[in-house]
Amino acid sequence: MQRHHDSIDDERIADNLRCTIELTELGLALRQSVLQQGEPNGDAIRKVMREIRRAKEQAWQQSPS
Repeated sequence: MQRHHDSIDDERIADNLRCTIELTELGLALRQSVLQQGEPNGDAIRKVMREIRRAKEQAWQQSPS
């Protein structure tokens, strides 16, 4: 029974890592895109970083415990 539980935990950890990597890649791509727009006052990057943070928090909340 313990092996089955460990297997489920391993799968959940792997899924969480995949989601984390995907969010990181998307966040970096989005950040790069904003930086290329050359917003002089930095408002755009602050907005993007808030959205990334919000998306990450939402993803973690949806993750099964």
